Amino acid sequence: MKYLSIFLFLFAGASKGQPLLADSTIKQLSLAETIFFLSQDSLKGRLTGSEGANIAATFIAARFKSSGLQPVARNEGYFDHFTANYYGKKIPAKNVVGALPGKFTNDTMVIFSAHYDHIGQRDDLPFNKDYSYQDDIFNGADDNATGVAALIELARYYKAQNNNRYLLLFVAFSGEEMGMLGSEYSLKKTNPGMIKAVINLEMLGRPDNKNCFIVSFRNTSLRNILNGQLKKYQGTGAEFFFKNDPYPDENLSSRSDHYPFARKIKNAFTIMGSSPADIHYHSVDDEYETIDFEFLLKATKNIALACEYFTR
Repeated sequence: MKYLSIFLFLFAGASKGQPLLADSTIKQLSLAETIFFLSQDSLKGRLTGSEGANIAATFIAARFKSSGLQPVARNEGYFDHFTANYYGKKIPAKNVVGALPGKFTNDTMVIFSAHYDHIGQRDDLPFNKDYSYQDDIFNGADDNATGVAALIELARYYKAQNNNRYLLLFVAFSGEEMGMLGSEYSLKKTNPGMIKAVINLEMLGRPDNKNCFIVSFRNTSLRNILNGQLKKYQGTGAEFFFKNDPYPDENLSSRSDHYPFARKIKNAFTIMGSSPADIHYHSVDDEYETIDFEFLLKATKNIALACEYFTR
């Protein structure tokens, strides 16, 4: 009985400690700084292979380094270069990758990801060029500077937590808007048998109803898994934060960077907050000022806590 009491005490302490760690490491100001930088006009919409995308990649690599992530040995620092083939053009591109070694093994990995590219400027579009707007830069604040900002905060959280059982890879993909080219390339370099889960972050800044939803076609129990883990820390009510995909007709399960991995492994999914019918989606109005930072902060903390189901 004595040992059981000690175990329960330690478990209760851990349950209380994790939300406190999330509060101390995941900051709204840091989220805002990342989104402000990535969505400024000078990056000209972060089109894959562009100077703006390269500036964004350098910024993300610096944030990975300051968060305590290690570069992967086979790469050039934090950069994993590849060639994007798009409408017959060969475009030099790069993913940004940082690693947090596992405390038990590095032979099993969990991948956290978000794409950092967007669609550039009006004249970069291959079709449907709308000249009715004076603004011609698609800054992509929600799509997907919010996902990248959350990714960086998750890296800081898990580094501070310092008890991940498995290797954690944090990957900012390029080429998503051109057809998930960065994630397709990454999958080709990775043994799917080593991947425990892929958790992709997408459009977390303009929620429909103050909830996140799960996009996956392989594992229908993910909502219950994440809500159950979150409830351990936050109690009754937390089990309703993650919802199933409310837009099945939009085929979201094949439209983000989890998809290449989901063809190979069960636990590959995207966490979203914004509707694909959002009025600013792929428009020049997807700006920093439209982001719900209070929700983004809550979502990032909840994702960090819930996804410990996979990291530990």
